[in-house]
Amino acid sequence: MYSVIIPTMWKCNRFQQTLRELSSHELVGEIILIDNTSNDLTIELPKLIHILEGKNTYVNPAWNKGAELATYDNLFILNDDIWMDWNILNIVEQYVTEENGVIGMAEENYTNPHTELGLEPITHRNGGFGCAMFIHKQNYTPIPNEMKIWGGDDWIFVKCRNRKKQNYKITGFKIEGEIGATSEQPELGPIKENDLMLKSYYNLF
Repeated sequence: MYSVIIPTMWKCNRFQQTLRELSSHELVGEIILIDNTSNDLTIELPKLIHILEGKNTYVNPAWNKGAELATYDNLFILNDDIWMDWNILNIVEQYVTEENGVIGMAEENYTNPHTELGLEPITHRNGGFGCAMFIHKQNYTPIPNEMKIWGGDDWIFVKCRNRKKQNYKITGFKIEGEIGATSEQPELGPIKENDLMLKSYYNLF
């Protein structure tokens, strides 16, 4: 079973449908929704844990909170602006173990996945990796509080690699979405600059 962790600011038009689909999936034990708004939106779905933050606490702190609260060992960390065939949960389940590191998406999955469906061992994170990640809870290392939006996936990836855990990318799997619906807002520019500086400081390459 999975604990699904999703931060949101409700910028993606399809997001409520995504929540309904995940809620009905047999391998989803709970959906931890970190709501980084002050909206009083009422959502009643089975398995949904709606945490209203009242302000934008940003993505990386939301991931940390979700991982801390998670009931299940299998974590599925998901952006709110993408969707896919949720059968991926079934396909990947056997690989989400303490022995393996973090599993993310191949970059070509967002455009034209031309390879066969599979898991490919990797030593460096590719673009789009962190939009949907699978990891065993024991392998999740909390991201430093000062890193707010960018670099969280790098942190998780490198920490697994440093602990000699093999990281993987999922190939040959189509993903759709409105990528960047939240993170590309102009007012987040200064935070991005600071996060990129911290990424260099922590040598997350």
